[in-house]
Amino acid sequence: MPADHPNPAPGPLRLIQSFASTRGTVPDSDALRTREEAAAWLHKAGLLPPEAGLTNSEHAALLRLRDSIREVLAAHTRGRRDAESAARLTKALADGRLVLTVDPASAVQLASAARASYPHVVATFAVAVADSATSGTWSRLKACTGPRCGRAFYDDSPASDSRRCSTHVARR
Repeated sequence: MPADHPNPAPGPLRLIQSFASTRGTVPDSDALRTREEAAAWLHKAGLLPPEAGLTNSEHAALLRLRDSIREVLAAHTRGRRDAESAARLTKALADGRLVLTVDPASAVQLASAARASYPHVVATFAVAVADSATSGTWSRLKACTGPRCGRAFYDDSPASDSRRCSTHVARR
């Protein structure tokens, strides 16, 4: 998984944390700024086959997906519901073309019905969100309100009321 994080999230939520943290608050601190940089990050994360790249429209959609995730994490931090952010994330995740699969033992899971690389990437993020929501960890992934931060962090405090990542809590 690319990048280390203060307050690492558990399980598949760590992928969402890493993805949301690819953009910093300092200008030019965007690991997905160009199509090539975005494809390199996706390759490193094991989400995109080595021979695959991103089209201009896929790159733009990937940035919208990341930004919509960051907006929802900011709503988690504020402890408020944000219907507009949730709707943008829902729309961005629709590119994943999810289906429900059932194996011979009747185990059920979400999977991508997409054959193309980019929709499969989106489906991986969607499944990670769904799995973390099911386990009760999704709402604990937040965006740090520390000065010039905004990184995604996992709030493991008993009351789930942290607003800053461990780096900024220590500096307060």
